[in-house]
Amino acid sequence: MDKNITKARAYLYEFLSFPLFFHENDEKFKIWKSQLEYLAQNPLTEEMDQAFKNLQAFDFDAFLKEQNEVLFDLAYSNIPLNASFYEDGRDDGAARLRTIECLKLSPYRRNSEICKDSEDFIGFVFLIMATFLNDEINGAKNISEKLFKEVVNNFSDEFASLLQKHKSANFFNSYAKLVEILIQIDRVLLAVEAPVKPEGDSVAVASMKKEPFQSKMPTAKTKLRWEEFTPVIQDEL
Repeated sequence: MDKNITKARAYLYEFLSFPLFFHENDEKFKIWKSQLEYLAQNPLTEEMDQAFKNLQAFDFDAFLKEQNEVLFDLAYSNIPLNASFYEDGRDDGAARLRTIECLKLSPYRRNSEICKDSEDFIGFVFLIMATFLNDEINGAKNISEKLFKEVVNNFSDEFASLLQKHKSANFFNSYAKLVEILIQIDRVLLAVEAPVKPEGDSVAVASMKKEPFQSKMPTAKTKLRWEEFTPVIQDEL
């Protein structure tokens, strides 16, 4: 694959990982906004252009407020943030095992002393997609395709859909549209079909309707900090 395309994909995955992590100050948000300004100069579609323009209107305080309401607020139905939840209706499922298998093919490992959460946390999955793609530009073996086909492709449609349906989503509505666009691009590039949508409720939605909604990460809403995952990537955002 053309290295410029791979580089662009890596940049977008890193860009999309940031909003899923909790940040106590605006230091990394400023870097993310600079990435946004760069991406907004050359949108691939009109829909992407509109999404970038909406995201540009957010300052750190507005972003933090919506992030808390959409991702961490216990008063409203939570957006599952683990890939396994979209397949199994619970955390620590098959998607986590497949993510670990991808990591085993690489030099990277989760530092369990620093990071107590699962490898299939979606922010982490996007971050390691970016890492694998950047490594592949420099000649490393192709692991990103395996991770996309076995993990990312399976959860991304429903993840984006749930974000867009959230009553407080404005920033995350635009964010979700960018996720959809990137996933559509990767499906074309990698010749991958979208997963078949179930009739009626999905496994994730059915599990979310249970009382109480039992899920280690989406219920307790641990606010994952970028720094917990930095042992994986040293030179990113």
